[in-house]
Amino acid sequence: MRAAMAFPKCLWLIAVCSVIAVHASAQERGEEVVGSITGVEGPNLTVQREGLPEVQVRVTPRTEVVFRDSGDRKLFPDPTVNDLRVGMGVRFVYGTGTLDKITVHYVPAGTAAPKPQAQHQTPPPARATQVKVRVEAVSRDRLEADVAGRRQTFRLEDRNLALGVRLGDLVILSVEGRGSDQVVTRIVSASLSGVIARIDPRGRSVSIGADRRETTYRVEDRRLLDDFREGDRVRFEFEERGGGTVVLTAIEPRR
Repeated sequence: MRAAMAFPKCLWLIAVCSVIAVHASAQERGEEVVGSITGVEGPNLTVQREGLPEVQVRVTPRTEVVFRDSGDRKLFPDPTVNDLRVGMGVRFVYGTGTLDKITVHYVPAGTAAPKPQAQHQTPPPARATQVKVRVEAVSRDRLEADVAGRRQTFRLEDRNLALGVRLGDLVILSVEGRGSDQVVTRIVSASLSGVIARIDPRGRSVSIGADRRETTYRVEDRRLLDDFREGDRVRFEFEERGGGTVVLTAIEPRR
């Protein structure tokens, strides 16, 4: 009878010891964990505690990493989870298993500084230049023109840029160098027909109405206007300069 009663008592003692052992090995919320990193597999860390079972935790890009020692902070000036290495001594407060913060209190001797990430160099914007040319051929996405007596091919950024451009037209191209191509970003006619609205008495500018719009052109050579009066119908050429200035370069009576 006593033997029969002793057996359940032994089972009871075994069960109690098992519960105590499980409780000792498990982590609770708010418990501080201190140990050394023994494994790093992506976002998962294995931390070995002295005399206690290891702990598995997870870090994310949002996890705050703090190096306690000032020398280590110089080695890792902008710490991230990518700087966590095997052998580092760490401490953290256990929560759900995903850490909000981890403090590194020991860095093994000989630990190399993180390699600086290569910064993407943004190429400088292409500089646009303006070229005065006479159109010799236009295809789907190309324009061929006479440039100072030499035939040159340009690539059109937009095929619609060449709408209305005819062979023999004198135009001003806004061109950007892109790799091996000269790319046309804008086409403006350099030869227009219009009516002189006003002439500056000092001969420094002239206003001409063309395409239902009146534009004032700067005149660098005053002799261009010697034979013209207000109201004359003319054909003229111009160039665009810096700051939005347009300069009259040629003018003749319109026949």
